[in-house]
Amino acid sequence: MQNSSRYFLISAVILLVALIAWYLKAIVLYLCIAIVISLIGQPLVRLYSSIQIKKIRLPRSIAALFALATISFALMIMVSLFIPLLVEEVRIISKINPNDVVSTFREPLANLNYDLQKFQIQYGNGESVEKYLANQLSSVIGFQKVSSYAQGMVNFTTNIIGGTFATLFMAFFFMKDEHLFYDTVLLLTPPKHIEAIKEIMQETKRLLTKYFVGILLDMLFVATLTSISLYFLGVKNCLLIGMFAGLMNVIPYIGPLIAASFGILIGVTSSLELEFYTQLLPLIYKIALIFLIVQLIDALLVQPLVISNIVKAHPLEIFLVILIAGTLTGIAGMIVAVPIYTILRIIAKEFLNNFKIVQKLTSKLEEE
Repeated sequence: MQNSSRYFLISAVILLVALIAWYLKAIVLYLCIAIVISLIGQPLVRLYSSIQIKKIRLPRSIAALFALATISFALMIMVSLFIPLLVEEVRIISKINPNDVVSTFREPLANLNYDLQKFQIQYGNGESVEKYLANQLSSVIGFQKVSSYAQGMVNFTTNIIGGTFATLFMAFFFMKDEHLFYDTVLLLTPPKHIEAIKEIMQETKRLLTKYFVGILLDMLFVATLTSISLYFLGVKNCLLIGMFAGLMNVIPYIGPLIAASFGILIGVTSSLELEFYTQLLPLIYKIALIFLIVQLIDALLVQPLVISNIVKAHPLEIFLVILIAGTLTGIAGMIVAVPIYTILRIIAKEFLNNFKIVQKLTSKLEEE
């Protein structure tokens, strides 16, 4: 009876915490981002803490401040490069006339129209493919609405400024007081589990720090290689496409497809004056080929080092985890799948190591 009451109480507490977290989801999101930033910043804190000035080391608070300033400066550079390019591209797209798009694709559309008539495939109200496409571009895609979408993005960006400040503020204290979160968790831990929780938190911090730094370097690799490759092929807005590719690479599997589609869209909308078969179609092939090559290099060489070796899991295991998370919770789940799975494996290693399946899944964690 006592055990039933205890389990009921634990379940009620967990449910209450979950409800509070959902109600305060914005704050929880800021907190999670702050923790990620602090993990990425830990190597920088250690680096700055090792600096000696006349045998006097920098205080940890100053080292944390320098680390946060370094991260913030890097983010500011990325934003200052990305946003103007994006705004300029939005301006270009907002001024595109749907009829110009149809004119550029007139020859392939004529071939498509012939094939549709040949096979008696009905669409629209019986008008030509060119007219139908022009109407769809005007009403569905709505080039004229791009400016309003852009304004919405600007408003969204303005709204998160306060959140950014709160996130960086929390990240500073997580870097400054390395054991702040650690000590808080231990205060809520029953005495008999303290040693196990200590081991879990130390292992989690070590692996997640390496993982997030690795993901950051992987994003930089994809962005740089994509931008340089497109530049040498003469693709316009190569830096915008490359930076977007690096940003989207944080989304497993789906991200590269989104980035490639975005790259082709930017390439086409920036070169509508080109003749389709001799110039525009080869340009599309070039962009698609670059994305394919970069993703193959990333998937075969970089990703195994960044994900599998760092979190000590088999690539197929990672793939299945991401696939399940994506099926259950969508893109957000795919992004957080590997970190959450890593934490669960570490917890299982400490508390459920009597089960053979747990021993198998966590065997690589025992190697270090």
